[in-house]
Amino acid sequence: MAEKTDVSQAAEAPEENEALDEAPQAADASEPTEAKESEGVEVAEPVEAEGVAAPPSADEKAPGRVEALEAHLDEEIEVSGEGETVDEEPSQPEAAEPMEMIADMDELSLGTDRYYYGTGRRKTASAQVRLYPSKEPAITVNDKPVDQYFSRGADLVHLKKPLQVTATEDMFRITVKVEGGGISGQAGAIRHGIARALTKANPELRSTLRKEGSLTRDPRMKERKKPGLKRARKAPQYTKR
Repeated sequence: MAEKTDVSQAAEAPEENEALDEAPQAADASEPTEAKESEGVEVAEPVEAEGVAAPPSADEKAPGRVEALEAHLDEEIEVSGEGETVDEEPSQPEAAEPMEMIADMDELSLGTDRYYYGTGRRKTASAQVRLYPSKEPAITVNDKPVDQYFSRGADLVHLKKPLQVTATEDMFRITVKVEGGGISGQAGAIRHGIARALTKANPELRSTLRKEGSLTRDPRMKERKKPGLKRARKAPQYTKR
């Protein structure tokens, strides 16, 4: 009898074992689905948190920028003034008033004290020139007629060059005080002074005198003597022995 009971218990035991084996398999089968859902295989749509707005898209930003720009422009218009028109082109500065021109010869008197002054320099010579508008033109240098003061014709042509270029030889009585330098240097100084005085009498003559070269101060000077030499460059004769 004891053997039968053991056999029946043994027969019933496998059934319980099979039930126990099936239960873990069912649990294992349910675990992968939950794991897949937890791993993010099926992603749900994001839900906005309460009180937090989603970032605006590009289409939503554009209208906002346009409105801000329009508001800024309206503020600038209000500051500048309503109804005012602004010229696009910058306003040009007003032209300066022309300088006093030479008076007509018919209106000038011979005894007038009005003159145009200019200082000229060449080498070590300095000349003070005064131009008096007159119907009797003449040039006086150190209280002497210019023909007596300068004996060489080249010097006379040189100092009268500004008057010839501007065609004003018959319009002025010229007095000159010159000192320093030699004859050619004084002639160059007088020429420079006459040119400067003419620009004060008529500013329109400046371009003509500039092209001719009378307004340019000649910088050429005599070079100083050097130690060990006879003059600026001349050296004593070399002897080997």
